Amino acid sequence: MFDDLLTEKASPPNRFGFCESGLEHHLPEGAVMVAFSMHLLRTVPGLKHVAIHPDGEHGQKFDFQGWFKRRGFSRQEPMVKTSYGGKYSSADGQTIGHLEK
Repeated sequence: MFDDLLTEKASPPNRFGFCESGLEHHLPEGAVMVAFSMHLLRTVPGLKHVAIHPDGEHGQKFDFQGWFKRRGFSRQEPMVKTSYGGKYSSADGQTIGHLEK
């Protein structure tokens, strides 16, 4: 379901023999944030908002906008400084992003 959270990278020579086809699977911190957010929204009764606070490093290593868009979330309140920050909302009223005011 969330297979697109994993990325494959060529393994360094010292780990090459331990990886299938010489590729390692990585789960960037941004991917962990959205995976856990979705888990909370799906398993906690009545929960409608999960706050996350990705920083620049998270935004460089994970495509928040693209991932949310593929899941039916649209960015409602963008933050000016980054292309990924803000609040993302689904059609059923669930939101992930900065704290609501």
